[in-house]
Amino acid sequence: MVRAAAGVAGTIALLASVGWPAGLVAEPALAQAAAAPGHAALQPGVTAPLFSATRLEGGTLSLASLRGRVVLLDFWAVDCPPCRIEMPALEAIQRRYAGRGLVVIGVTEMDPTRDEALRFVAEAGVSYPILLDPGARIAALYAVEAHPTTLVIDARGQVRFVNAGYLKGEEKEIERAIRETLAAGKGAS
Repeated sequence: MVRAAAGVAGTIALLASVGWPAGLVAEPALAQAAAAPGHAALQPGVTAPLFSATRLEGGTLSLASLRGRVVLLDFWAVDCPPCRIEMPALEAIQRRYAGRGLVVIGVTEMDPTRDEALRFVAEAGVSYPILLDPGARIAALYAVEAHPTTLVIDARGQVRFVNAGYLKGEEKEIERAIRETLAAGKGAS
């Protein structure tokens, strides 16, 4: 789980006060979770903050456009050794579950150049969409404290799983969360 950052709610309020785009200011539920002592800012059961971002290959992608599908959202950085290890595992998960309703999305962090991000993605063998997050605006919405941070979001937009950091073998926990989330969606239909 992601640990709560001291002052996350204050940071959200500060961003709103300096004119941060309204669509990138966290929802009240996220701000309340951030303000609760001893709780992570983003935990399972919280509505995933909506965002829209530019794709590495061009065009835009919004989280709202993916409602009705299970989303694995992975925040990563070019200079992150665990990210380099995790991403091929996420690619394998994406290939295994795409036909069952899973969408995997990577979100670049730490403002890499476009060429750095393209090179990293090619080396990792990743084919899923990669979104650019200049200034870590999306990461701020999700209170990301570590790279990689991986979330599973259900078809209704609720966060169901959060994994901060990555150790070899944790892809099994991520895959289990995806299977459970996909199965729960079938039962709700």
